[in-house]
Amino acid sequence: MSHNNILYPARLKWLCIPALCILSATSMAAETEDPALKITITNGIRSASETTVIKPLDSNLAGPSTATLLKQSPGANVNFNGPLTGIIQYRGMFDDRINTQLDGVEIAPACPNHMDPPLHYAAKPLVESIEIFRGIAPVSAGNETIGGAVKATRKTSHFTNSDDFEYHGDVTAEGQSVDNGYGVGALLTVANKSHRMHVLGNMEQGDDMRYSDGKIHPSEYERSEAGFGYGYRQGSNEYSIEYMQDNTGNTGTPALPMDIRYMDTNAVSAQYKGQWDNTQLEAKIYSNHVKHDMTNYHLRDPANLMMLRDSPSISRTTGVEISTITALNNSELKLGIDSDLQKHDARVLDPNNTMFYVDNFNDIERGRIGLFSEWQLTINNDWQYELGVRFTQVNMDANDVNASMAVAMPASGLATLRDRFNSSDRSQTDNNVDLVAKLQYQASDNTSMDIGIARKTRSPSYQERYLWLPLEATAGLADGKLYVGDVNLKPEVATELDMGLEWQGDTTRITPRIFYNRVDDYIQGVPSTDITVLAVSSQPDPLQFSNVSAELYGFDSGLEIMLNDAWLMDASISYVRGKRRDIDDNLYRIAPLNGALGLSYAKQDWSATAQGVFAADQKDVSATNGEQATGGYGIMNLFGKYRLQANMDFTAGINNVFDRYYADHLNGVNRVTNTDLAVGERLPGAGRSVFARLHYSW
Repeated sequence: MSHNNILYPARLKWLCIPALCILSATSMAAETEDPALKITITNGIRSASETTVIKPLDSNLAGPSTATLLKQSPGANVNFNGPLTGIIQYRGMFDDRINTQLDGVEIAPACPNHMDPPLHYAAKPLVESIEIFRGIAPVSAGNETIGGAVKATRKTSHFTNSDDFEYHGDVTAEGQSVDNGYGVGALLTVANKSHRMHVLGNMEQGDDMRYSDGKIHPSEYERSEAGFGYGYRQGSNEYSIEYMQDNTGNTGTPALPMDIRYMDTNAVSAQYKGQWDNTQLEAKIYSNHVKHDMTNYHLRDPANLMMLRDSPSISRTTGVEISTITALNNSELKLGIDSDLQKHDARVLDPNNTMFYVDNFNDIERGRIGLFSEWQLTINNDWQYELGVRFTQVNMDANDVNASMAVAMPASGLATLRDRFNSSDRSQTDNNVDLVAKLQYQASDNTSMDIGIARKTRSPSYQERYLWLPLEATAGLADGKLYVGDVNLKPEVATELDMGLEWQGDTTRITPRIFYNRVDDYIQGVPSTDITVLAVSSQPDPLQFSNVSAELYGFDSGLEIMLNDAWLMDASISYVRGKRRDIDDNLYRIAPLNGALGLSYAKQDWSATAQGVFAADQKDVSATNGEQATGGYGIMNLFGKYRLQANMDFTAGINNVFDRYYADHLNGVNRVTNTDLAVGERLPGAGRSVFARLHYSW
């Protein structure tokens, strides 16, 4: 299904229902590009876990948000709170429910409101690929994969097969008109068969984003990254070390109560890989440290000059992982242990009053240690089995908290909340067990079917357990509500069922999947009935994180059709329904029915694509969260790729060709006064934007 030397960038844009196809013909939008679905093969054993692999260089998406690339995968989406604050959603689950790793390492966000979700630290020009597990993630994918698993990989150096050193480089530069933004990233490598070394760096900057009727303020951004790596190989043993530094400057998050002043991150990791007979061993140790500051006044005009706030915070993560893969007869066995410790501190200050403070989170610790075993078996190349079990112990604790107003007014409700929290048993231990069973059957040369069932768990986040007074530090929920935590929250326990079919003929491929996810003790804000919380809250109807019952179900699929040697049509569709089971309400921030349709034409050295992205209206919204319904939309973009020479590609296009106004349901609502948007209005999508990207490697 390839076309000469320039392929349609791995287009697999998934099955689209006829109504959506008709809509896209009149008004299409540009938010997806073409993932490649692959079967992972290790030691010749075919895995029952499928992944979608996304290549940023194949994308028509311009701008700094790496998380937005995940819209290319069926079932995946993004909660947008700002240009560098895209929170992954998969089949209705989002944020901490999705295990997200960068180069095999988890980075704990420093901001209590997750202005820096994990992919914040993965600048697009430096990213080689993003891999998302379709359906149920295997237990080997990491701890707490109740909502799935995503693995991003940066560009790096590679060993060669010669004693002679080879020198290579990779440069990506792109820009877009919608925010006058640009990004430039480069990788320089030197390697032979025993040594590999590299340096890499990136710079990005942009102004406020334009939409059809104005600008979103503040949505400016600035970020730089730099790092290096070294690897040594002797026989079947490999040793490596990596260091990265990320510096984010003034960056808007208009859906949150504050904006980023700075985010300074240092991350280091060391890794070993070895092979003994039929067993592979991998060991890794890592550490990262993030310093962060945010304010409600340096990028936006505060509504009340008496309520200026500055909030510094720190996140520190250390971890170790050891795993083995042993090849057996027609099978392989994976065994592993992984452990990490996250520490968090956050305060709220008043720049006009040095006496004011709130210990938002004080010396929080969240440690995990996990053990897993995963067995994969292939029989007659027709049947593939995967059985996995993981045990994870989560230990959490928090130090005493305080606030200047509680000290000044010891008889106040704030002092009561402080004393209640400080006297509570904040040391909590959860013993969680995950189970996964998958079966895949190759029914014929062009048809395969699979089914998976799993039990998945997640312990509460530190915000959900230790938010001791009503605040908006909610890991990016961005619903404008005030929340308090509950030290005694139970872990979430999900029972998941996933079924899929893949049929591939000479010119057509279709990959539908359906799923059902029943979640007991789902953590959700419910109206607080605590008299003290109600009295202290600066807003009416504060919520308290509580355990409720929920369910999510739906389908996602794709279709790819080669019309002839030059023309390709592809489409995608995703649907998820999220509901409470204990009351008549919907889950918060669930993507509506959405999809994409593309038509591409390719020749020897160039290709051109007309593409549509569209979404139905979303009326199944959460009354508990005061969520607004949204209307459907359809917009169009055009883009093309030209191969200037063997190692140089130029990509350019126009997104939102007709400059239509639209608002994605997963976009947060505006929190900023004195802008083109009303407070409480959902952030609109980008207006018409011309973009260009040049990639050169040698």
